[in-house]
Amino acid sequence: MKTRRKFLIGTLGALGLGAVWAWMNKNSVLRWFILKNKNSDLSITHAPALEDNICVLTSKQAEGPFFINSAMRQDIREDRQGKTMHLNLQILRYPECTPIPNAKVEIWHCDAEGKYSGYPEELAHNIYGTIKLTGMKDGNVKPMTEARYLRGMQPSDENGNVKFITVFPGWYDPRTPHIHIKILIGDKEQLTSQFYFETEFQDKIFMSTAPYSTYGK
Repeated sequence: MKTRRKFLIGTLGALGLGAVWAWMNKNSVLRWFILKNKNSDLSITHAPALEDNICVLTSKQAEGPFFINSAMRQDIREDRQGKTMHLNLQILRYPECTPIPNAKVEIWHCDAEGKYSGYPEELAHNIYGTIKLTGMKDGNVKPMTEARYLRGMQPSDENGNVKFITVFPGWYDPRTPHIHIKILIGDKEQLTSQFYFETEFQDKIFMSTAPYSTYGK
């Protein structure tokens, strides 16, 4: 499976809309996290193909609590099971719609069973349980394990393109499947966002393919 997406960055950084994030259990330091910077006008647009001459500024979205700095690598699967996904991204400058070479593009997401590396695996489907996450700094929860699967960074080439090999993300309570992305030029962060998938497309995977089918849609 292959998927492609363009990410356009404003010359002063992308002006963003707020994101809807989920809450963790009430005993967690993440209790603020349910609807931070909610904006009811936020809409999801279809990703243009790389060859399409379309420029749509990508909206900023919340980083979330599970960001961990990633190693420079293209294949981020490690031992994770799931449907292999070749993720091709293009980074462009807005409004010129010109490629940005040597941008640092970082992605991270959960595995097919909703688990984020670096954190307790039972967290994915036990959100109202007794797991306590501590050590929040700059909006991120301190990692609790050494695992770093499904996290990676790549530089964009002369055409602004970057490629990753990963698995299609699953879901965890109560969020829809998504992939996080962070883009830096030099050491300056330009955009942090998330992208999503068509419901019908992802449901076919979740209902028919292991290990996604363990939890369904």
